[in-house]
Amino acid sequence: MIINIALGIVSLSVLLVTYRVLRGPSWGDRIMAFDFLSANLVLLFTLIAVKRHLLVVLDGALLLSLLGFLSTVALTRYLLTGRVMR
Repeated sequence: MIINIALGIVSLSVLLVTYRVLRGPSWGDRIMAFDFLSANLVLLFTLIAVKRHLLVVLDGALLLSLLGFLSTVALTRYLLTGRVMR
């Protein structure tokens, strides 16, 4: 019961944050929204894994977490310096 409510709330949050990523007024807002979107998707994957008793989905959540962090750092670095690598 609680997991179903949490899935609904997180799904709504994913939709709203996706709108902010697409329509953000500045690149900084879009990068922050993308970081929040990746955190929401990790939470969504984790809730699905708990509900369905699938441990394999937790591996996907971990991978998504790492990719979300690295892409946020890369996008921020590109926004600040104009390049990602030295």
